[in-house]
Amino acid sequence: MSDTATAAEKIIRVLLIDDHAIVREGYRHLLATTDHIRVVAEADSGSAGYQRYLQGDIDVVVIDLSLPGIGGMEILRRMKHHDPKLRALVFSMHEERMIVERALTTGALGYLSKRSEPGSIVQAITRVAKGLPVVDPIFGSAADFNTLRAASSVPAPNPARWLLERLSHREFEIFRQLAEGRRVSEIASHLCLSDKTVANYHTSIRSKLGLGTSADLARLAISAGIIHVG
Repeated sequence: MSDTATAAEKIIRVLLIDDHAIVREGYRHLLATTDHIRVVAEADSGSAGYQRYLQGDIDVVVIDLSLPGIGGMEILRRMKHHDPKLRALVFSMHEERMIVERALTTGALGYLSKRSEPGSIVQAITRVAKGLPVVDPIFGSAADFNTLRAASSVPAPNPARWLLERLSHREFEIFRQLAEGRRVSEIASHLCLSDKTVANYHTSIRSKLGLGTSADLARLAISAGIIHVG
């Protein structure tokens, strides 16, 4: 086998899933400066990313969680169900520990904050491609990975966080945005859903969590560390 063929086999093929074109362009240019990573496919929504993943020839998925339509958490779940050997890296602005835990228990092998240094994503993709866990230092060391993944299998010490485990991925996504003060119409537009559908989710979430008002919902989110004040 030639050296060229051997080198080609070592290229890590990446699928980028992010709804901002300028962000994807930045990733693509950064990764193009490496000798062993290439962006071979891109998607601006979860559903498009999932369909591209099904076509194969992808080594690592780099995915944001805030996506229009089907959210990143649900896409991770579907990909993991389709391919138990999924190697996915979440690259997100969300830094709440519970969200990190959900992503890791849902199917991600690594999680980086978008505040990370540019070179961090290169190192993270390289590790994930080898099946090695990656956890952004702001969440702890990589040694915390198993603890994070196991978080859903043991009772959460925080009652508020335990309560939120009742929510599905979609419900949790809408819960978080409601807690941040977004209007139903804003959430509906972002998720490509109807106002009525989001309103129904809102009612269902409050009922499932035993909450009477939107203020109760916000207080629960603060207690669980989903949003921060001050």
